[in-house]
Amino acid sequence: MSNPKNAVGRSLVKKRFPNQRRATHGDEWVHQKPDFTTTTDWNRLNLRSVTDQNSLDEFLTTAQLAGTDFAAERLNITFVPAVAKVGILSDDDKERIRQVQQLHRDRLRIPRRPAWTPEMSAEQIDQHERVSFLDWRRKLALLQQIDDLTLTPFEKNLEFWRQLWRVIEKSDIIVQIVDARNPLLFRCEDLESYVRELSPDNKKVNVILVNKADLLTEEQRQAWAICFDEHDIRVIFYSALQSAPSSRKTKTVPFDKDDSECIDDTDRILQDIKKNQTSYTDDNFEIS
Repeated sequence: MSNPKNAVGRSLVKKRFPNQRRATHGDEWVHQKPDFTTTTDWNRLNLRSVTDQNSLDEFLTTAQLAGTDFAAERLNITFVPAVAKVGILSDDDKERIRQVQQLHRDRLRIPRRPAWTPEMSAEQIDQHERVSFLDWRRKLALLQQIDDLTLTPFEKNLEFWRQLWRVIEKSDIIVQIVDARNPLLFRCEDLESYVRELSPDNKKVNVILVNKADLLTEEQRQAWAICFDEHDIRVIFYSALQSAPSSRKTKTVPFDKDDSECIDDTDRILQDIKKNQTSYTDDNFEIS
């Protein structure tokens, strides 16, 4: 006789997941069909950054973007350990890797928003964006299969790229904030190209804002300004230390020597302040 508690649990599971089918054959086979029929919630954005995924999560995300179903039927899983290259690269290896990277450099691009018209419905735009984003992911996956090429983690959440697309479309000035210690490391040249693609008449302007400029000397700032000017790039040097006002304000109370009620006993004044120090709660207040 089966346990009543287990029977109740199975009933709840069946009621909660009516569209999932599960059929077993001994201990080796299982059939499970995921449900990707949920519609997009246009009032809620998933802005959780996703830069690194394991193989299973990446497979599920790709299937969801494509809107396809799949069947997982085998339980006996074999784990294949990753083969890592260890050791110190020789000068020839470094030069070979550099040449391969330069050869495929133009293929590292940010995803573009597909063309759309105001007559298209929200569902049509969403579908076109998903297909285009999935095609971009596939191209990067093929690129990563090339020997001597390793891609750094990149944003895999479509909603983040959608925010970038909307911002570029609605903005007249697009500012990239880079670190003054290595501006070229954080600069995205393809973003500038994408802005020019959306604005052939040059109504949209690209600007590089070099943050933490106080860490550079005057000669270094001039050198970077000349470098960006030679490439026809507008640049702004910014330092938060020079622009931010002092966070601590001092309030001075004038002392009138002619005041007949002046108290010269300094020790007694200090004791009175210590006794009533709980009343001085303003961090920006000082007595001088």
